[in-house]
Amino acid sequence: MRSWILLLFVSAALAADPVEVEFRAHVVESKIPGGYSLLVTDLNRDGRPDIIGLTSRITELAWYENPGWQRHVLAENMTGLVNMAAHDLDGDGIPELALENEFSMVAAKSRGLVWIMRHQGDPGSPWKALPVDELTTSHHAAWADVDGNGKKELINAPLIGPKALAPKYEDHVPLVFYRAPADLTGPWKRETIDDSLFGVLHRVRVVRWDRGNRDALLTAGFDGITLHRAQGSGAGLRWENTRLAKGHEEEAPRAGTSDVAFCRSKGKRFLAAVEPWHGNEVVVYREQGGQWHRRVIYNELKEGHEVCVADFNADGRDDIVAGDRGRGEVRSAHVFYSLDDGGERWHHQVLDHLGMSASGCAAADMNGDRRPDIVLIGAATANIKWYENLGPAAK
Repeated sequence: MRSWILLLFVSAALAADPVEVEFRAHVVESKIPGGYSLLVTDLNRDGRPDIIGLTSRITELAWYENPGWQRHVLAENMTGLVNMAAHDLDGDGIPELALENEFSMVAAKSRGLVWIMRHQGDPGSPWKALPVDELTTSHHAAWADVDGNGKKELINAPLIGPKALAPKYEDHVPLVFYRAPADLTGPWKRETIDDSLFGVLHRVRVVRWDRGNRDALLTAGFDGITLHRAQGSGAGLRWENTRLAKGHEEEAPRAGTSDVAFCRSKGKRFLAAVEPWHGNEVVVYREQGGQWHRRVIYNELKEGHEVCVADFNADGRDDIVAGDRGRGEVRSAHVFYSLDDGGERWHHQVLDHLGMSASGCAAADMNGDRRPDIVLIGAATANIKWYENLGPAAK
C-alpha cells in the first residue's frame, strides 16, 4: 500500500513558534468516483474504527475493514447515496446504520429515502435495510440523545424544501427526528424540530452544549448557524431554536454556512465553520458577552464543504481540518492550528496538495496509538485516505 510523509506545522504547548508534526498518508480506496461523504465507526466489534465511503456515482455501498482495508459490500442497488450515521441500538456491539439515499439536488426528483441498516450475523456480508421514512431531499443524518433519557433519537436534515428551485432554493426546509421503535421495524414517527429554516440546510452536528445528559444540535445552512435544544420529555418535548450567527452575508446561494464544528481551547469553547455554502472561507466564532463574533482565518478555498476538529498536537487546543473539493490545481485539504488559547492566531498548512479534493472529513484514532488521525474522501480525486498522526517531528 502506497504511503508518504506529510509535514504539518503546529503549536507546541510551551513554545511560541510552531513545531513540525509528521503525518503519513495511507490509501484506503483509489477508485470511488465522486466521493461525497464518509463514516468512521467500528463495524465488526474488533475495537478498530472502519470506514464507509459514500458516493452517488455508484449503486454499491461498501465498508473498508481496518487495518488491511478489505472491501465489504453493505448493500447493492442503492441509487443517490448521500449520508449515514451510526449507533448501536440493540446493544450487540455492532452499530445500526441510518442511511439516506435517492437524493437529488432537484427536489422533484429526490424521494429522500431513510433506512436502518442491520447486520445479519456477519458484518462482512450484505446488511438488511429497514424503512424509516420518505422525506424530500433527506440529506444529512445524526444520532442524538435529545431528552437525556439515555436513548438516542435519529435526526434527519433534508437539504431543501419540496418547492425549492435553484439557485436560491426559496422554501422552508424541515428539520425532524424519530424515536426508535422497540423492534426497529417501525413505525418510525416523524416529529418536527424546526420548520422555520429557509433555503439550504446543509449539515446537522450533535454537540453537548449545556451541562447534563442532553445532546443539542447545530445546523449550518443559508440561515447561518442555529442551535437547537430540547426541553421536557415524552409527548411534552419542545424545542428552542436560536440563531447564533448569520454566517457569510451575501445573496443566496453564496449565503450562510456550509458546515460547523464545536471546538474547545483550554476549556473555552468556540465554533469552526466553512462559509458560505460550498464557499471559500474558513471561519472561527468566539463567544463574548453572549454574542458569537465572527473571524475569517482563511478565504482561499475553491469549494469548501466540511470541517472536522481534533487536538492533533496534544496542546489542549482543538485544531481545524477544512476540506476543499475543488478541481485542478486547487484540490487539497487544509489544516489550521491554534497558536493561542483565545483562538486569535492560527497557523495554516496545506494537506496533500493535488492528492485529495476533500469532500467529507473525520478525525479519529485509526491505529490505537491515542493520537487523533485524519480521514478524508475525495470528490475529483475519487479516493479515500487516512493520515496517520506520527506526533512531533524529531528536531
